[in-house]
Amino acid sequence: MLPRIVALVFFIYFSLPLFSQEKGASVSGTITDKTSKQPVEFATVQLLNTDSSVTVSSITDKKGRFILLNVRPANYILRASFIGYERSEKAISVNMGQSKINAGTMEIFSLSTNMTEVTVTSKKSVLNTSIDRKIYTVSQDIMAQSGNASDLLKNIPSVEVDIEGQVSLRGSTEVMILINGRPSPLMGKTRAEALQQLPANSIERIEVITNPSARYKPDGTSGIINIVLKKNTKAGWNGALIINAGNKNRYNANLSLNYKPGKLNLYTTYSIRRDNRIRLNNIDRTYFDSLENISGYYIQTSHSHSLPLAHVLTLGADYTLSERNTIGVSGDYVNRHFTRRDAVNNLSYDRNKIITENYDRLRYDPEYEIEKNLTAYWQHNFPKEDHELRIEFNASAGDEQEDNHYTNLYHFPFPFSTFDNTLIKAGDNQQQLTIDYSNPLSEDSKLEAGYDGSFAQQDMNFRVDSFNTAQGKFVTNLARSNRFLYNESIHALYGTYQHSYEKFGYSAGLRLEDAYIKGRLVTKDSLISNDYFKIYPTLHLSYKLNSSELQLNYSKRVHRAEGDDINPFPEYQDPRNLRAGNPKLKPEIIHSVELGYKWQNKNFSFVPSLYYRYKLNGFTSVIMAVNDSTLLTTMQNLSNDKSAGLELIFSAKAKFITTNLSSNFFYNQIDASDLGYSNKKSIVSMSINFNSSFTLTKTTMMQISCNYRSPRLTPQGKSYGSFVFNTGIKQDLFKKKVSVILTMSDLFRTLRQKTILNTSFLNQTLVGKRDAQIVYLGFSYRFGKMIKKTDDKLQFDDNL
Repeated sequence: MLPRIVALVFFIYFSLPLFSQEKGASVSGTITDKTSKQPVEFATVQLLNTDSSVTVSSITDKKGRFILLNVRPANYILRASFIGYERSEKAISVNMGQSKINAGTMEIFSLSTNMTEVTVTSKKSVLNTSIDRKIYTVSQDIMAQSGNASDLLKNIPSVEVDIEGQVSLRGSTEVMILINGRPSPLMGKTRAEALQQLPANSIERIEVITNPSARYKPDGTSGIINIVLKKNTKAGWNGALIINAGNKNRYNANLSLNYKPGKLNLYTTYSIRRDNRIRLNNIDRTYFDSLENISGYYIQTSHSHSLPLAHVLTLGADYTLSERNTIGVSGDYVNRHFTRRDAVNNLSYDRNKIITENYDRLRYDPEYEIEKNLTAYWQHNFPKEDHELRIEFNASAGDEQEDNHYTNLYHFPFPFSTFDNTLIKAGDNQQQLTIDYSNPLSEDSKLEAGYDGSFAQQDMNFRVDSFNTAQGKFVTNLARSNRFLYNESIHALYGTYQHSYEKFGYSAGLRLEDAYIKGRLVTKDSLISNDYFKIYPTLHLSYKLNSSELQLNYSKRVHRAEGDDINPFPEYQDPRNLRAGNPKLKPEIIHSVELGYKWQNKNFSFVPSLYYRYKLNGFTSVIMAVNDSTLLTTMQNLSNDKSAGLELIFSAKAKFITTNLSSNFFYNQIDASDLGYSNKKSIVSMSINFNSSFTLTKTTMMQISCNYRSPRLTPQGKSYGSFVFNTGIKQDLFKKKVSVILTMSDLFRTLRQKTILNTSFLNQTLVGKRDAQIVYLGFSYRFGKMIKKTDDKLQFDDNL
């Protein structure tokens, strides 16, 4: 009932402008440079009354086009202007009954022959929001100079990152994360670790698309997060160096270089990052028997420490073969390794709280993860503008290994020690071939079509060795060792058609996918097969007002089980807490609807969105009792899952301050009746994100950011809320070629995570903490020489 009421109020409130607008004509046209005949972007177009008062105004797009809406019958002066150009005017008349007027092409004349060279500087907005996507510009974030990818994601509306680095979007952890628009082995099972090791200063921007069109893969319940790494394309040679040193043996650095003398563009980026991670976890359990009487107690206290070191290298080249053809190749190399040391104390008590067992489980684990990625493309531009064909092939190979050495030191009832080792090797190879075709059929319509083939091969090998006292050596434990192979091939064809008519526009798309999934349990010599064909439709509707826009979007999406999710062999990292996949796991099917509104003027923007998701066969993590003292965590399909939410994003930009405030309120209802739990559970949750930058002087900037996350619902319990506050300051020197940066995260030491679990056989409370108060001091240096054409007198620098 609550989602319906909120939806009704939201729709009525934001639909009022549609009915209050007075129907009038639309005036459209194009602004071009009189000398070069090229379109002029960001030119100001005004419609003036006879008394020179402005009736309506707009700015041109990248094709120099403009449209003025709701123009009443009268005589007007149409004026076009732009910095560095002479103003141009023409008289037009709007007569009664006219609905669409084409003012044609207006030419404006450059004043460059009478002016000295002009450089116009402006800052990119940190956050650019529209109804269906958010683009976060990393260069304007002070924390990005020293933080990691997880730190950046915390500043994006409706994106949350918990204490362990798990990412969720609009309350759902089932979000697809891409690197440069492509799947990556790093974004699999260990993506939380990878994101915490990916240097933020190697990232150009982060794009979040909540309801993608059929052109994009439909994976991810809540949408797509695309992390775009830096790639400089400026003419000439240039580069940047960033170095940071932090408390407790932390440091990181980034070097980017670019050389573009003409048709050839060469670029490279290298990043190194050393962290110091301390994790503290406490588990408190109460066990119950079949009559729901207390049968025992268990307390676990763990301390984990590691010093991860990551190297990220990118090399690439683009070459313009001709006016119509461009080719390019790039490669990425990521090497992340560290040694983890854990100390876990385990205490067990009977129902009378008399101790029955006390032992320490010590872990020594040298661990690494390596990814190699190669991308090649060819792009052909047809004579008509934006008429393009692009063919791209991407191949990546990822390898990771955990070499766990465990020692169990028993203190009670008898003092003795046991030893066991677990060697975990995982290989993940992926390939992707895309053919994208785009054709603007007219000024008001566009066709996109293509093929997307994605292929993945995973090899998961677990070997467990136990120390045999009689033989005096480690012997492979065949009962706990296993190997699992996973292969996935998906062939997709897609097509979208876009059309606009005055203020109304729509985009309809269809994606056809044929999936072939095979899993092989090598240890048991058995196969798992799940082949299916599905259709994913999308529909986007829009209605434009003078300074605002209304959109209604729908998409059908899917969340597929990965290899780890269906591998039934358990991991024995902790003998009391096992984890395994479920070979019977079905893919989630999601129907997503979003109603959004955007209002914007020169200094403010407001983007509220109402969304609703209906999920079939939803994934959930469930804990089951293996015996009196051992628990197994696995994945199950829910009967269904419904969620609705209201997202509010407000941005303000003034001379000395830029602020972004976002909040996400969502209602979630879970039906877990098929799992043996209560029929339905529901909760209203929220998150708030605040980010503000202050220009203290012309060369000094300060930034603060904070995040609050309210409690969350789970089928067997809930997680409590969390809060974190970060700040930083930047001082520019030597005409902004050098910057000194000081940052501090978790200023008030509030970051912690608490979850509770309530079942018929167990009550559990888990509290996790980490050493999150991190201080960095660093500097950045920008260098290089730009190549400017002789006619480029007006230059724009948006990289401040």
